[in-house]
Amino acid sequence: MKHHYHYPSEWLKHRSTGEQVASELRLAIISKIIEEGDKLSENKIAQQFEVSRSPVRDALKLLQQDGLISLERMGAVVMGLSKANQKEIYDIRLMLESFVFERLLVENNDEVIKQLNKILKMMTVAVEFEDADEFTRLDLLFHESMITAIHHQYIEMIWHNLTPVMECLVLISMRKRMQNEPEDFKRVIHNHKVYIEAIENKDRNKMKEAFHFNFDDVDEQIDVLWNSQTNIDRK
Repeated sequence: MKHHYHYPSEWLKHRSTGEQVASELRLAIISKIIEEGDKLSENKIAQQFEVSRSPVRDALKLLQQDGLISLERMGAVVMGLSKANQKEIYDIRLMLESFVFERLLVENNDEVIKQLNKILKMMTVAVEFEDADEFTRLDLLFHESMITAIHHQYIEMIWHNLTPVMECLVLISMRKRMQNEPEDFKRVIHNHKVYIEAIENKDRNKMKEAFHFNFDDVDEQIDVLWNSQTNIDRK
């Protein structure tokens, strides 16, 4: 299969052909290479990626599930991802991670702390090698490791449903940061250290600080969601 939109090829190795096509198109839509209102033709996509129409149909179904396209006969119309959609994704991330932290307060966290520290070291190496793609993979793995640590099937399900769009948003952001503001990765690394400190010390204030660092465009929601979550858990 040909690759056209610079989706990391290493990430595609264990995905079906339909998932590979969807990954490429998803990144192109979210980065606005393919714009809102553009029409996607099954035949043209099949020719472009040198695949049959069957995996193209599978890919379009996945993109419809993401809310990025509206299916039509023999193709689709691009809906895109609005700023409001992006904000909703980060709202959900914030709710998930605040819930997860409250559960981690009552768990033995030695294993997850060890794992997070290991990932953070690899993130530092990725910055040294100016590898924004690897940094993105590790960033998502860092947060996923917290999610999976509480062994909550439905929380994991929500996380995995968010991941395809989320990884594109993070990838685009990290590539731009590496190109334009590489020194800012020191701040990003520090922010993740704060997460680990909060979990290690079971410190609600430190975790709230981490959320403010990592979700700096949703400050008000952090306070509202954090307070509502912690109030529920203390009842």
